[in-house]
Amino acid sequence: MADAAIHGHDDHHRPGFFTRWFMSTNHKDIGILYLFAGGVVGLIAVLFTVYMRLELMHPGVQYMCQEGARFIASDAVCTPNGHLWNVMITYHGVLMMFFVVIPALFGGFGNYFMPLQIGAPDMAFPRMNNLSFWLYIAGTSLGVASMLAPSGGGDLGTGYGGGWVLY
Repeated sequence: MADAAIHGHDDHHRPGFFTRWFMSTNHKDIGILYLFAGGVVGLIAVLFTVYMRLELMHPGVQYMCQEGARFIASDAVCTPNGHLWNVMITYHGVLMMFFVVIPALFGGFGNYFMPLQIGAPDMAFPRMNNLSFWLYIAGTSLGVASMLAPSGGGDLGTGYGGGWVLY
């Protein structure tokens, strides 16, 4: 009978990969998820920057064309597309500010360090904290997909080109 009490430690096992990272209530794991997701979105925003710098690197060669974006220089007809330039600047800024910097600072570092600094064992509402991360992922997906939405011209993939003033 005494042996049954010793071996009955079901609550001391480590959670599996799926449970730990997708249904976590640990503030450190959720903070790491925010930092990882912010890094992935940051890479997407950096790709926009690299593409804009590619356009500036070769004067006279157009990469942002009315016919669509190109990734290599060619002799094909290319009508310059200033709207795509504005879309790239707009979405680079929106992604960096609203989907990288703010979630990484408040979501990532805040979730990871704040309970440690105040001496709390965990956040007050850990399941709501996890839900907020998954809502951030849904919002980020919609934000990135909105670049494909047609704007005033009705062309698919033109997005909103507010430019740098949207900051």
